[in-house]
Amino acid sequence: MNSKLFWTEEFKIRAYEAGINGRVSIQSIVNYLLESASNHAAHMDVSVRQLFEMNLTWVQSRFHVRMYEYPRWPETVRVETWPAVKDSFYAIRDYRLLDSRGKEIGVASSSWMMIDFKLRKPVALPAIVDNLENKEAGRSLDEPFGRLPVVEAPENERTFFVRQSDLDVNRHVYSVHYVSWGLETIPPEVWKTHGLSDLEINFRAESVFGDRIISQNQIEEEDENLVVIHQLRREQDGKELTRIRTTWKAK
Repeated sequence: MNSKLFWTEEFKIRAYEAGINGRVSIQSIVNYLLESASNHAAHMDVSVRQLFEMNLTWVQSRFHVRMYEYPRWPETVRVETWPAVKDSFYAIRDYRLLDSRGKEIGVASSSWMMIDFKLRKPVALPAIVDNLENKEAGRSLDEPFGRLPVVEAPENERTFFVRQSDLDVNRHVYSVHYVSWGLETIPPEVWKTHGLSDLEINFRAESVFGDRIISQNQIEEEDENLVVIHQLRREQDGKELTRIRTTWKAK
């Protein structure tokens, strides 16, 4: 296996990365995945900073995280990640999460595209990523990234204002904030009786400082488990920003 195409990084869970139950939050897990992806991209000479010189940048299109177990603070999480497959416009990156004993506690897959930074429009993947596929590593989560459903009968709603501190180097809202805004609509009783096992997200449009974001959901029962459909849109023009589907297993 080409060692340059496989990346391993460890993260010690900080107190502020854990929830009220003392276990690492899903937002922190996604942050670990994104940090590992960013560091690996720099190692392969295709980081955001390097792409800026070509007036390009990476943006996420899809993300699917499946968690089997959430470690406690201050345990360690190890992330393994690699560029799995790609086509003309999308590059798929996969991940495995392991605890300090080497036990697999989660898997994830993500889809990325490049945009022209000035025009804010997608472009075909450039030649610099032609050989960045680690097919030997296989797939950790063979996600087809099908269409996520929309909220048709909203049951819960929250509103958020985009702050300066919500923005990233691409000058739009950092992706993990959408996860937080989506989860904030989950009723407290669901958190008490169920645990989050799957998070699927489709980023459809960007938002910027000053936007007012409406987050809605509807909850569907599947035996003892719950499936929650989330949708985030911009209040000013009704623009759909994100679709999310979360799966919650009964405790």
